[in-house]
Amino acid sequence: MNLVFDTSFLSAFLDKEERALKNFDELSYDSLSIPLATDAELRFGYNYGTKKSENLEKYDDFKQHFNAKIIFPDQNTSLIYADLASWCRKKGISLSNNDFWIASMCVQTSGKLLTLDKDFAQLPQLRLVSI
Repeated sequence: MNLVFDTSFLSAFLDKEERALKNFDELSYDSLSIPLATDAELRFGYNYGTKKSENLEKYDDFKQHFNAKIIFPDQNTSLIYADLASWCRKKGISLSNNDFWIASMCVQTSGKLLTLDKDFAQLPQLRLVSI
């Protein structure tokens, strides 16, 4: 199984929050994926924090230790994005653009999304890891 990180879970995991660590340790997986949008949001946060270098080093160590790969959108991702965003608009559901990219990458890779963000639960197209 491919596990896909959203920003809320990855940030909590890297900050060693108990709820993220405990749940992660109980999971089995074949691969770990970090959508480009998650990577960008995390780096944006680090740019405005007081521990940028320390946080980036911790992030790089995590990726190396767990062999987590940054995954990039392509044309198929944009088609999934368009379908998800259209479906949400019809249902009156509002998500950020980055959340749509993250969700689209998760659907495209047939992954399960690791998230602490309850907004993703509104998308039946996604498989979520129960936290």
